[in-house]
Amino acid sequence: LDEVVTRPLPTQAKLLRALQVRQVQPLGGTQPVAVQVRFIAASNVPLEREVRAGRFRKDVYYRLNEFAITLPPLRERDNILHLANAFLAEASAELDRPCRKISEAAAQVLLRYPWPGNVRELRNVIRRASLLASGVIESEHFSFLSIDPSPPVTARQAEPASAGSSLRERAEAAVADAEGQAIRLALQATGGNKSEAARLLRTDYKTLHVKMKQYGISAAQFREPLSASSPA
Repeated sequence: LDEVVTRPLPTQAKLLRALQVRQVQPLGGTQPVAVQVRFIAASNVPLEREVRAGRFRKDVYYRLNEFAITLPPLRERDNILHLANAFLAEASAELDRPCRKISEAAAQVLLRYPWPGNVRELRNVIRRASLLASGVIESEHFSFLSIDPSPPVTARQAEPASAGSSLRERAEAAVADAEGQAIRLALQATGGNKSEAARLLRTDYKTLHVKMKQYGISAAQFREPLSASSPA
């Protein structure tokens, strides 16, 4: 059930019956039919918020929320280039284009772009670039992407603690500076691999994502540039 939050309330009531008693009534049918299925629902907005707003039924939410998986946005994941190469192979086959690789400069563009449309946008961008390129996708084939050249700056970075700050404020600033430095060192040691960095820091992946966002740290800053491979 993709974007389950968009289902109207009457449809949600029917979904609840299917979830509770494992029965559905086919279109045009008069009797319910027992089904043995597993429901997987997806939403790009927090369902808890929709429940509070009255747009999503609480009972349906609790039925669906037996096991939740939170997927980070594409810009916070380590497999952007892996996905890009997979989509390139797919596009080359479907569109009959001789695109074989993504150049180092083009790869850096992909790593710096924030990907508001996530994986779907990446797939479309690669397909478009494969139509523009022949052989190798270069950075100019992504010229239609709007990229902010400057890294994000947090309020804490922009406004260091003044001499008149309270002891508590100075202590919090010192802890934050140490925490940010530890994250940077872990990312540097792992080449920007957030999963490995989280293990080094003895924290979980989600917490590391939150902290990196808080301190304006990007994993892309610590990734090794792609080495140019010679043709076979």
